[in-house]
Amino acid sequence: MAEEATQTSGMTLSQSKRSSAHSDLQSIHGDYYNITDSEGAPLAGLLVLMDRKDRPVRAELHLHESTTGTLYDQAVRQAQLLVADRYFGLPQLPLIVLYARLAQDRISVPLQAPPPPTGLPGWARPAALALVALLIFGAAGWFLNDLLGGKSSESGQQTVATPLPAASTAAETAQPVAVEPAGRIFETNGLPVSRNALPLDLGQQVQLRAGIQGVTLRTLAGATAGEVVGYLEPAMKATIINGPLWLQGNSDTIVWWFVRTESGVEAWTPANTSEFTLLEPVE
Repeated sequence: MAEEATQTSGMTLSQSKRSSAHSDLQSIHGDYYNITDSEGAPLAGLLVLMDRKDRPVRAELHLHESTTGTLYDQAVRQAQLLVADRYFGLPQLPLIVLYARLAQDRISVPLQAPPPPTGLPGWARPAALALVALLIFGAAGWFLNDLLGGKSSESGQQTVATPLPAASTAAETAQPVAVEPAGRIFETNGLPVSRNALPLDLGQQVQLRAGIQGVTLRTLAGATAGEVVGYLEPAMKATIINGPLWLQGNSDTIVWWFVRTESGVEAWTPANTSEFTLLEPVE
């Protein structure tokens, strides 16, 4: 229904009702990711919506209506791995798959003028907050030092401060995993989702992709880690029994799986290189 634009204290009736209706609405934070296939072509868009404490409450995977079959599975698997790797919160986060058509309507939305400048430089407020925090922590440190120092002097003992070790990066803490690992291993080491590794999971049978002549089976996960205990060759099948473990490659994340071959050999093998796919599921 059209509304009559009657002037009310410098604001139209439409503007007054609109401001009142929107006064309680709050913006929702979100992260958006482009999901691509092994060739870098876009498959879908992943939107993760967050609450006021930056905890994920909903994830939406936006697929084109023609994305089906293997491409659908690949997009869903990449979205699941990305959300599980980067977010913390509820035990189960709903992932809603939405389909879209290649059509669009372009609508212009007029925006309000920016607020007038406050006269303070942009760095003034952060600097003031940092100064207050420094004073608070300094006072707390002085109090603790005086308290602990007084107790040490009274007992005739000297208190020696032990320096904390420096924080390690993900690459430094990612140690090779030995053969026959105990328990389920799922370690991403903070790396991005691989472009070349296909979505695989425990219990699946895998084989080499057509054109691949052979892949080493190693006692440890890593291109030069551990010892070579055999080779996965064309026409051979293996069953995934643990993993994955993600390690940094030259230009892509290398996904390692712990497999059991038909001959009974259990070892680590890579699912991809930085350039192409090595393992695929047995159809």
